[in-house]
Amino acid sequence: MTARFAIAGSGPAGCYLADALARAAPGAVIDVFERLDEPFGLVRFGVAPDHEATRAITRVLRRPFDKGVARLHLGVEVGRDISLAFLRRDYDAVALATGAPVNRRLGVPGEELAEPSGRFIRWINGHPEAAPPAHLAGAGRAVVIGAGNVALDAVRLLAKHREIGCLNPLALERIDLLIRGGPEDVRFTPSELVEIGELAVAWPQLDAFDDATGEAAALLKEFAARPSGQGIPIRFHFRTRATAFLGAGRLETVETNRGALPADLAVTCIGYEKASVDGIHPTGPEIEPGLYAAGWAARGPNGTIPTNRTEARTLAQRMVARVGREPSSTA
Repeated sequence: MTARFAIAGSGPAGCYLADALARAAPGAVIDVFERLDEPFGLVRFGVAPDHEATRAITRVLRRPFDKGVARLHLGVEVGRDISLAFLRRDYDAVALATGAPVNRRLGVPGEELAEPSGRFIRWINGHPEAAPPAHLAGAGRAVVIGAGNVALDAVRLLAKHREIGCLNPLALERIDLLIRGGPEDVRFTPSELVEIGELAVAWPQLDAFDDATGEAAALLKEFAARPSGQGIPIRFHFRTRATAFLGAGRLETVETNRGALPADLAVTCIGYEKASVDGIHPTGPEIEPGLYAAGWAARGPNGTIPTNRTEARTLAQRMVARVGREPSSTA
């Protein structure tokens, strides 16, 4: 019998899994269902547009479809256009590779006046379901909240708004970055921090400190020692958390535990959560016999794109081994 596999989602996790299944079970039927009319998920709509090297990974992700070892079905959402129950009846194994598409919330008053990072980055990348932020034109003060690379992506893109067509209406004079912990707690990678330090249109502004170690902290200390630069100041606020977003119909102020900051735009970059698929909430690589999860849908929103490739090989072996031990449910 020819093994049959279905994958929901065509982001890196889904594409790498399709490729790994094709290698582990030559000749198998592998169908990948993508709810959008474009494939590649996070790489297409979640990676900052100025990170062209990362976005170029699509050349690798499309290989199983170009080679004809897997079929890609665009505009088909599991749970809307086709049920998970149907897939489980028609295929020997099904994998959910639907990522972690839900923006985490701060849970503070007025949060609806802020832009969650997922929606903000997807809009910049032309996602068909992402609307532009309200009151963008002429915004002069931006506040970004977060201590990871997504926060630095938002800061960098805002600083370069004159170079990015959809952000051109902005008129930024200052960007404030709110970080809940201290310099020792940041999750920025050194390469992302280096990009902030190399901006020609903005400069990092922070107070000197000496109570943190590590490569990221060393770069932050170097930033603190620099003289004032040219362009937009990017002010780092450590041990600062947003407590409310205030404004009459539009954002005017971000309240923090250290005082108020005037703001016309705020972007919250505090992480993402998994979503249920047709009533099933992914809980790990093997949800139940015959039903699996890959990538962020399995492990949560952590790890890099190459992490998906390594995990896909392991998951593919598990899926193929189980199919080999059980009678096929299809003719």
